[in-house]
Amino acid sequence: MAPDIIFCQVPTASLRVVNSQIDLWRIQASALPFRHPARAFILHNIATIRSVRYKATRQNEDLDQVIVEQGEALLRGFNHHFFTIIAFYNLSTSLWYRYQNFGTREDLDHIISYYRHLSGLPLHELGLLRFNILNPLACALYSRFDVEGRLEDIEESISLLRDIITLVPPGTDNHHNTTYNLALSWENKYKQTGESEYLAEAVNCYRAALMSCPLDHPSRPLYLRSVAQALASRFEERGDFNDIEDAAMIYQELIDLLDKEDPERMWDLMKLAKTYDSRFRQTGNLEYLEKAINDYRTVLLLCPPGERKSELLGNLAHSLTGRFEKFGRMGCLQEAISLFQASLRFWPPGHPLQPGYLTGFAHAMYLLSLRTHRMEDLEKSINLARETLALTPPRHPNRPQRLLNLSVFLQTRYAWNGDIRDVEEAIERLYGASKLVKSGHIYSERIPHFLAVNLFHRFIHHGADRDIVDAIKHYRSSISLIPEGHLDASIRLSNFACALSYLFSRTSDAKHLEESMGLFRSAVEYPFSSVRDRLKAAYNWAFIARSAQHSSALTAYRIALSLWQRSVDLGPTVQAQHEYIGGRDIDPIRSLPMDAASYAIESGAYEEAVEMLEQGRALLWSGMRSLRTPLQHLRGIDKALADEFTEISQALEAVITTTNVTDFLQTPADTIDDGLAIGRKDTFSRDIAEKHRLSEELEKVISRIQALSGFENFWRPAPFRHLQTAAMDGPVVIVNLSNHRSDILIVRSTHPVVHIPTPTNFFHKVTKLAHQLSETRKSYLLESKKYDRVLQQTLEELYELVGQPVAEMLRELGIPEQSRIWLCPTSGKRYLCDFYVCSYTPSLSALIASRSRTLPRSASGQPSLLIVGQPDESLPGVDSETRNIGDLVGSGSVTSIAGEAATPENVIAHLPMHPWVHFACHGVLQSGRPFESSFLLQHNAHLTLLHIAKAHLPMAELAFLAACHTAELTDDGTPDEVLHLTAAMQFSGFRSVIGTMWAMVDEDGQDLSEYFYGKMFAAGAQVASYEKSARALRHATQKLRTEKGVSLERWVNFVHYGA
Repeated sequence: MAPDIIFCQVPTASLRVVNSQIDLWRIQASALPFRHPARAFILHNIATIRSVRYKATRQNEDLDQVIVEQGEALLRGFNHHFFTIIAFYNLSTSLWYRYQNFGTREDLDHIISYYRHLSGLPLHELGLLRFNILNPLACALYSRFDVEGRLEDIEESISLLRDIITLVPPGTDNHHNTTYNLALSWENKYKQTGESEYLAEAVNCYRAALMSCPLDHPSRPLYLRSVAQALASRFEERGDFNDIEDAAMIYQELIDLLDKEDPERMWDLMKLAKTYDSRFRQTGNLEYLEKAINDYRTVLLLCPPGERKSELLGNLAHSLTGRFEKFGRMGCLQEAISLFQASLRFWPPGHPLQPGYLTGFAHAMYLLSLRTHRMEDLEKSINLARETLALTPPRHPNRPQRLLNLSVFLQTRYAWNGDIRDVEEAIERLYGASKLVKSGHIYSERIPHFLAVNLFHRFIHHGADRDIVDAIKHYRSSISLIPEGHLDASIRLSNFACALSYLFSRTSDAKHLEESMGLFRSAVEYPFSSVRDRLKAAYNWAFIARSAQHSSALTAYRIALSLWQRSVDLGPTVQAQHEYIGGRDIDPIRSLPMDAASYAIESGAYEEAVEMLEQGRALLWSGMRSLRTPLQHLRGIDKALADEFTEISQALEAVITTTNVTDFLQTPADTIDDGLAIGRKDTFSRDIAEKHRLSEELEKVISRIQALSGFENFWRPAPFRHLQTAAMDGPVVIVNLSNHRSDILIVRSTHPVVHIPTPTNFFHKVTKLAHQLSETRKSYLLESKKYDRVLQQTLEELYELVGQPVAEMLRELGIPEQSRIWLCPTSGKRYLCDFYVCSYTPSLSALIASRSRTLPRSASGQPSLLIVGQPDESLPGVDSETRNIGDLVGSGSVTSIAGEAATPENVIAHLPMHPWVHFACHGVLQSGRPFESSFLLQHNAHLTLLHIAKAHLPMAELAFLAACHTAELTDDGTPDEVLHLTAAMQFSGFRSVIGTMWAMVDEDGQDLSEYFYGKMFAAGAQVASYEKSARALRHATQKLRTEKGVSLERWVNFVHYGA
């Protein structure tokens, strides 16, 4: 915002002529007496001509001399006010010009003083318009306000600009320029005071300037940019979605208007991306978020070094934290933190944008602390929040937000360490924030909620009645202020419900409990909140309703389980879904299926308990298995519909099993410099979009299928009568571990579920045994006598807790010893029973799928066997193992892949040709990354769990995995997902799979396979069948135990999964 610099007009001349004129006038001045009245006129002429030379040469000495000469002329005085006005005008203009060049503070005060003086003189006599005086005066006042922040300066500037608008004709450049300057002044007054009406005035003036500006005018891009930015600012304050929508449309118009080579275009694209981010945070629409991230990455490829790049890095980081909050992808948060650090490195101290990105960095570190539960991460977020506040002026529009952020961080620290001082400070900060916002401000409805939360914490700590009264008041205020469609409504309703339930526990007043239950229901049914926020509300509802013995507990558990499935399914890939399930921030919720089943058992609803466990466990396998739903019956009714389902489900499976998903920069912040182009493909963004598109298409197809007669339950959770068929060949024993209560259920194919109660300390005993065994394994090597003793003790205690009561019940039910049984444990370690032939299954659906198809056989009736062997120095027995198997099975039925041929691609290509497969190689367990667990093949190539899961092997029967860790769970907090190589082989199509629960000894592979295949192909036996594999394994482990005398650790290692 600046006036035009107008010098007194003189004839155009060459510098030589100008110099000679200056010399001539100086000679005349020297010839006059010092006090001669004409001397002022001569000095005025010299200054006027010197100003011409300054315009040509830009020599600062000339400008300084012009000001000196003009000032001296005014001090001497003119004999006519005409010359006085001209001299004042030229001096003011020269001073303004020097201020623009050097920013000399004293010049600005003189400029304002002189222009004010001029505004009172008879300008019309000289033909000067008041516009030529008032406009630079308004500009000078605006500039002084910008330097000193004196409110009276911006108010005077606004008053002058309003007067000027009445002096200039509409439709002229002066009119829309002045209107634009008025908008700038209103906006700066808003920034100084935080009063939203001033921002509204700015928006109106920007719009007026834009409307009066011709479409082809060079100022139009500036006006478009300014009105869009003002609208975005108003959205940040008031949250009116129309503002951010209008801002986005204007930015798009601006981008379309500018030439593609215009250097400003990329920055306008960055601002457009920011509107996408804002719209995502308002609506939760993922398309907005992904557009923001993609646009930021596009601009990042093009932008040069500098402050704007730092702003761009910070904006991208902000959007990536949003993606982390939506999906729980640690990669997003890691990149966000790196980008925030890189962005902040480039901001000079005191830069007005620096506090905004410190705020984002603090929030990212807070999110990291919630995931890691590391106090140092939380302390970092608190320190950053304090630093941000120290840099934020008292009346800054963003100060309420920054006070609120700090209070949230302090509230979390209190929850971790119980220091009430954190709550006290949080309350003080929140009261401070409440004084800065007015009705209608976006934080006017957020602050009461967090005040209520902290007052409630203080009430619990001190018991002061005043705190609970104020907390309830603020909770009610917060809820009454929730705007329609607010994403955080479920969180607020749930928190208020928790507070009321606590009151009930203290007072036994039923009205508190009933209101609490009603609020929980509203929270889980609120359609605009995220599925994961509603899940947390449902979990709290179920827990509290159960504790209070409220009749809604079972309903709450049912809703929570449905939301649990949906929240996991949000991840675009199984890796993203697994990362969410394994996050520490949802630790309590992972027990939801077991807790729900325990409550159903407590209520006597055993069949529903089985349904709940099936619905809530092994979600990743069941989600992928549902995409392979058999469609034979549907094909007979509507082949085209069945084909459409198959096509979409196969495309969707390809997306969710994508490997090598990239969504973050694996570069430390200190290496992100101005020369780095962060523009590699964000495949996570691509997968989100593709999964969303395919999921919508699949939902439509499923709705059409469900509309067909007889298909009403297609793709719905399996009812008990279907799950019961898993026990057609023998009972399935389900051990449910829950902190509330633990139980054993026996499912039979045609009889009611049998319940076996457990001791009250069952859960704690089993978890203690599991921890003890796990810690011992970490401390002692394979075949350690110490570990063998601990393992034996563990199995003996497990037998007393589980095996013995199950065996007694099976005898009571008339199931003879040596019969087959299946075990489906939850959240615990496996065990073997000596009295029955035991197999395991991740879920009842997995077992049903293992028996779902009748398999054709070769003419000989014997299955063909694929042997994958990879001998090395540590596995010297692999060659003899494969030879022995060939001799037992018959060489005509065996294909071996070893050495150079043993590549992942070759193995996958051969698997469909052979119903049986035997692996004899290294198994690799990737702690915390189960999808990367693998068989180690030639040249250290890995055949991973995900590669196997992607295979579709309808003819597969039996897989023997003579490799380490093939049925071992990684230590990632998700045991109920059963993510190991054995389960992957079962999912890909193998009916029966033999795996190992930990590392195995090389010679055991040779001996066990000899005993196993010897039993399967024993002389006089009929055709070998995978259905005999469980008995053959039991036979082999018994021989390993009795004839070889191996330790317990070695023979108990092998387990059977499936049919």
